[in-house]
Amino acid sequence: DSGKVLVSVEPPIASIRIDNQVKALNSKQCTGGVRYNPVPQADGSVTVTVAGQLGEGCSSQTYLSLLDHATYTAGAVRAIWKELGGSIQGKDRLAPTPSSAKVLARAFSPDLAEIIRDINKYSNNTMAQQLFLSLGQKFRNDADGDDAKAAQRVVRQWLAKKGITAPHLVMENGSGLSRSERVSAREMASMLQAAWHSPYAAEYISSLPIAGTDGTMRKRLKTTAMRGEAHVKTGTLNTVRAIAGFSRDVNGNTWAVVAILNDKAPFGASSVLDQVLLDLYKQPRTPQTASVL
Repeated sequence: DSGKVLVSVEPPIASIRIDNQVKALNSKQCTGGVRYNPVPQADGSVTVTVAGQLGEGCSSQTYLSLLDHATYTAGAVRAIWKELGGSIQGKDRLAPTPSSAKVLARAFSPDLAEIIRDINKYSNNTMAQQLFLSLGQKFRNDADGDDAKAAQRVVRQWLAKKGITAPHLVMENGSGLSRSERVSAREMASMLQAAWHSPYAAEYISSLPIAGTDGTMRKRLKTTAMRGEAHVKTGTLNTVRAIAGFSRDVNGNTWAVVAILNDKAPFGASSVLDQVLLDLYKQPRTPQTASVL
C-alpha cells in the first residue's frame, strides 16, 4: 500500500519480533536511511525496532546476529518447516544425534564460488571460520589434533606450493577475528598475486566488494573516479583498519593493493585507506597499457 514500508526477517523466526517504525518518503530517490535496534526480552525473544525513512521503490537490508547458535538453528528449522506446511510439536533440545536416528533428507552446500561471494562481499566472519574448519576437516590427519590445526597446515602447504614465504603469518581464526593473528602487507600482496594467476581468478575477484557499488565498499569512494574501479576486501577490528584487493589506475593497469593501519583509536582510518586507492589511481598517463601484476 502507498505510504507503507514492508519489514521482514529471513528466516522468519518466531522469537524475533519486528517493531516497524519506518516512514515512507514521497521520493523516488533512495535518500534517507534505516536504523536497526535489537533489544533482548525477558522471555528469550528479541525485538528489533526498525526506524528511519525509505524512498519509493528503495530497499535496505542488514545482517544481525540476534540469537545463540542453538536457538537460531531451532528457530530456523521451525520457520522453514512451517512455511512448507508442517508443524513441530516437540520442544527444542540440544543433544547428540541418537544412534537410532534415520536420515529423512540431505541438503548440500552451495559451491565454493557462491560461498566466498557471501563471505567477502559482506565480511561474514562466521562463514569464513566455518570454511576454514571445513578445509581442515577434509584434509585432517592423525598428527593435526583438530580441524583448526589441520587447516593451518593445509594453508601453509598451499603457500609453500605457490612459492610464497610468509614468516609473519599467524592463523588462529579463519576470519581473522583474533588479536593473535598477524600478516604483513607484502605477504598478503603475494597471496593476491598468486590468486591473480590462478585458473579461478575471475571467481575470486568477483567475490570482493566493488568500490562505491556493493558489499562493505558500497558507501566508500562512491562519488570519486574510483567507483567501480577496484575490488577490495575490507578488514575491521577495534584498533585495526585494512584493505586488500585489486585496483585499476587511470591507464587501465591492475594492481594488487594491501594497506593495514594499526592504531589505538583508528578514527578516520577508512578515509586514509581510501586515499591510498585514489593516489594509486592517479598515475601519470602513459600511451601504452600493461599489466602490473
